[in-house]
Amino acid sequence: MRRHALCFIKTMALAAVFLGAVNIALAQQPSAGGPVARTELLKQVLPAGDFRNVQAVVIELAPGAGAPMHRHDVAVVAYVIEGVVENQFDGGPLQTHKLGESWWEAPGTVHNVARNASKTERARLLVVYIGEVGKALSVPLQ
Repeated sequence: MRRHALCFIKTMALAAVFLGAVNIALAQQPSAGGPVARTELLKQVLPAGDFRNVQAVVIELAPGAGAPMHRHDVAVVAYVIEGVVENQFDGGPLQTHKLGESWWEAPGTVHNVARNASKTERARLLVVYIGEVGKALSVPLQ
């Protein structure tokens, strides 16, 4: 009985954390006259492949921090949940992504620059990797 109660408490705590995150996200979105508003952030058709492996992570970049150049062998959807991030993909122009903005990276995209634009504030991203089982999420490049 005690084990079931502990499991129930853990489940309710996890649900409370999830609902809190949803409430924060909804509070940041403009209201469309009702209690729930839907804001489309990104719409992308997946390329051909066996996309059955999905992983979501939060990446935190300390002030001024950046990731080394790398490639993703899976599709990537990223959403800025705090701060400002600078990216450069496949040698293209430097892009700036602010709170509430998102981007898409197709499998094989080279991430030349991925850094926190601020020298004083942290940046956080929600990153969702969508790919084939066994494919590397990130491959370091020179």
